[in-house]
Amino acid sequence: MLVPDMEITLAKDVEDFLQAQLREGVCADVSALVNDVLRAIRDQQVSPFTVTPELEAWLLEAADQSATPLTSADFAGIRERVRGRVHPSAK
Repeated sequence: MLVPDMEITLAKDVEDFLQAQLREGVCADVSALVNDVLRAIRDQQVSPFTVTPELEAWLLEAADQSATPLTSADFAGIRERVRGRVHPSAK
């Protein structure tokens, strides 16, 4: 049985966020981003996050370190890493 194209109505804030992600180059198109997010949710439900002793030790160590607010340079670095994953040929 074929599934007809779906039409989904987004809340205004979600639509604005998706459009911003598109403008910033985080994704090639909104459909690709929505599909990636939904796949991540599905995969998390199928294979829940497992806390290993190594992860627990890392989290405890990180909790003892002082935190500083993220800067615009931090966000630029995050965007660059994400763009490298989304568009590996763009480097």
